[in-house]
Amino acid sequence: MSQLLDEFNATLKALKSETPGQLDGFMEFMKAAKADGAIPGKTKNLILVSLAVANQCDWCIAVHVANAFKTGATAQEVLEAAWLAVLMGGGPKLTYMKIVLDEIAANSK
Repeated sequence: MSQLLDEFNATLKALKSETPGQLDGFMEFMKAAKADGAIPGKTKNLILVSLAVANQCDWCIAVHVANAFKTGATAQEVLEAAWLAVLMGGGPKLTYMKIVLDEIAANSK
């Protein structure tokens, strides 16, 4: 597991302790939004990788790369999804490809 995922999980634990209602509500919404439907879960996780890069969120990249792998995505699929954010966002999004590569390496072990 990457350091970013460790940090994110620690944050979730603290939020669960301090504000369980809000966290539980958000987690239920997230679970429903990511569930298989017209768009399969793997595809949704790849979309979320692209959105995480587009929003320049280190922790989001870590979470969504890990989830993409858990739903059967390959490293190449994750990279292609991330490149879509670069296509739309240019150089600033390109800088976040390093985090994508780091998270692919952390999840490919």
